[in-house]
Amino acid sequence: MEIRLAHEKELLEILAHWKVVMSESTAGYLDKNQEGELSPLAPFFYDDFDYLVFVEEGTVQGWIGIGEIRDAHIHESKGFISELYVLPAFRKQGVGRKLCEEAIKKFKEANYDSVQLNLFKGNNAKYLYENLGFSEVSCLMELSLDS
Repeated sequence: MEIRLAHEKELLEILAHWKVVMSESTAGYLDKNQEGELSPLAPFFYDDFDYLVFVEEGTVQGWIGIGEIRDAHIHESKGFISELYVLPAFRKQGVGRKLCEEAIKKFKEANYDSVQLNLFKGNNAKYLYENLGFSEVSCLMELSLDS
């Protein structure tokens, strides 16, 4: 088992999964919105953004996107997890936890005071994040005006 920065070939593999990743991570919320076609490409254009991959026996089993975000409320930079994904065949085996732990370790080494992430209601990864010590900071609410 190895967790390391993704190579170019692996970044292309991650990108090939973006529609499934977006559908699962948003609990289907964004499936109806096709306007954001390029939004998953954004991390590939940031200099301070990386993907860590979990590789075993030459197979990428999952990945985590890590970078930096500027907290607009307190004007401070924080570590940021943009994406965590484990391929279905490798779920419930601790891959996601190990990726998160490695990301947190890297954030500590970079001297961040905290790490943030966003997730949609219904995303089962919330239980993993809570188990790792993450807690809710804000709540986005929405009222649909469709009749």
